Amino acid sequence: PPPEVDGIWEEHLPALIAFLQVSGQWRCSPLGQTRTRWLGLDYAAVRDGLDLAEISVTPMVWEELRLIEAGAVSELNKDV
Repeated sequence: PPPEVDGIWEEHLPALIAFLQVSGQWRCSPLGQTRTRWLGLDYAAVRDGLDLAEISVTPMVWEELRLIEAGAVSELNKDV
């Protein structure tokens, strides 16, 4: 297996760094007055954020970033 860095396989680190860089760029929809449905990342804002951070995104990194996004959406919407 690949070496780990703080529990993350080194090969997945670029996607995690990219996700963390843009992790505030969510699209959401209000559900009533107190709840939110998380729809996913705003890809236009993500692209701008990654460009500003000078992070080059390969197709593999983009695929992994979207897997992280899917897991986050699932977790964020767990009680919706």
